[in-house]
Amino acid sequence: MLLVKTYVDRSPIHGLGVFAGEFIAKGTRIWRFVEGFDRCWTPRQFARLPKAARDFLKDYAYRVDGEILFTVDNDHYINHSEAANTYLRGGYAIARINIAKGVEITNDYREFDPALCAGFLKPSPKKKARRG
Repeated sequence: MLLVKTYVDRSPIHGLGVFAGEFIAKGTRIWRFVEGFDRCWTPRQFARLPKAARDFLKDYAYRVDGEILFTVDNDHYINHSEAANTYLRGGYAIARINIAKGVEITNDYREFDPALCAGFLKPSPKKKARRG
């Protein structure tokens, strides 16, 4: 659940994106999972959903700790950036920098769904360093 004011608009990154509806100070918690609002399925539960539901969720949900997570609010429109202005810590998405009103909010998808990202995103610099 987004904890700050946002709106959805056309994104220069991809399709639609989420934009700050207010100034967001560096360090502000901007998102967290809220049981009963956001939704989570095990792979087995996901497999039992109707095909149309699975197809929708393949575009708007992501895997976290082996489960499929769908955020109900604008969060599911947040786009990926390798220079994301948020990071994940302790179950929260947190503003990495001050985010001005009207600026697109971005995540680095590699932080929470590396399997989704494997086919189309560059490896994160941290992972490169560990391999080399």
